[in-house]
Amino acid sequence: MSRSNFHDYIVPGLDVLIGDPDFLTPGKDTRPKAKMLIIPSFYVYRVLDFYKEQTNRGESARELTAIFGEIAEEMNRTNQDVFIFKNGMRLKFKDFPKDPVFHGLSHNSQDKYNSSKFHAIAIARDLQQEYGKDNVAIMTGSDQLATPAAFNSIDIARVNPDVYTGRVKVEFPADYASYWWTQHSIPEQVWQELFPEQPLIINQYVELIFDPHGQIDSSYQNIGRFNGEAVVPLRFTRINHPAFNRIHPKTPGQAMLFDALLAPTSELPIVVVSGTFGTGKTFCAVATGLAQVMGEQYERIFVCPRDGALGREIGFLKGDKLDKILPQAAPILDNLKSVVRLIDTKLKSADDYQKRYFEFEPVIYMGGRSIENSFMIYDEFQDMERGPSSRLALPDWQR
Repeated sequence: MSRSNFHDYIVPGLDVLIGDPDFLTPGKDTRPKAKMLIIPSFYVYRVLDFYKEQTNRGESARELTAIFGEIAEEMNRTNQDVFIFKNGMRLKFKDFPKDPVFHGLSHNSQDKYNSSKFHAIAIARDLQQEYGKDNVAIMTGSDQLATPAAFNSIDIARVNPDVYTGRVKVEFPADYASYWWTQHSIPEQVWQELFPEQPLIINQYVELIFDPHGQIDSSYQNIGRFNGEAVVPLRFTRINHPAFNRIHPKTPGQAMLFDALLAPTSELPIVVVSGTFGTGKTFCAVATGLAQVMGEQYERIFVCPRDGALGREIGFLKGDKLDKILPQAAPILDNLKSVVRLIDTKLKSADDYQKRYFEFEPVIYMGGRSIENSFMIYDEFQDMERGPSSRLALPDWQR
């Protein structure tokens, strides 16, 4: 099993427990999230703050309080400090460590005693010192916890490790390394022999670890993409335009994203990318899109910024259409300025590039537009909601 999918010790964020209290009532056949869940003791008191709310959060808090009570009762009955679920996964409550070490979080008492994220980070760091960095992770769906966890070099575990993410990391046996280094491919048959429980999907990315204790390969020669027959090396990690020679991926995730965005549309017509803020998603999209439009692979760049916060109509806002949506397109424009500073030694204004190559259009106005030969950027689409018109347009079986 790849390390990206499983950790021995997981500290779930309070957002995970509030979002799904059943997380703490797995069935006998439920796949364990980890060998042991470590619950900050502070969560028990924090949940009580929501207990009387007449909201979904309040309902979850009441359900969690009952679950915590049942777990504590069983632990007292057996005189154990560990609770064992039906599927064999263990749970333990842990107090705030005496001497926590942090990066990216303040140390004042307000944070220490009133912030669930502060407790989660502190306990995860304490567990890393005891069990090793690779064996500990925080499970969260919130950027407010994922970002400080990244600053503190703590892995983020997925709530459902079986959900397809488009990438996988595996430790590859040295005896089979010749397939990669000499033949520059790993046939699907070989992959199935080595990882029978981890089948690949076409265009899934694979990060190969040949020496778990060695140095990280910064050239990304150990990353491949499954083409349906074999895992083959990445082909598009460099932008083929002389003005963009200073722009290149800096992380394995960015290398995969570059490859996906620069690949022909016949191979990868749609790319969906997710991750915490600050990981370069928008920058990579703007840079690769601009390079391909300037290289005449595409005619223009359509930018559809999020408009969920504006509702289904934006007519009440002042100004013309561009004025109405530019506040939502600020991340695109900020990243465009960063790209222009790197590619234009004459320091030409980013406005010139925006007017020449970019067209901004709210999603609600995209109906009927021709997008042939266009590079499309849909930004921050996790905030979008399906409107009544789209619900009516789809039969039940397509929703």
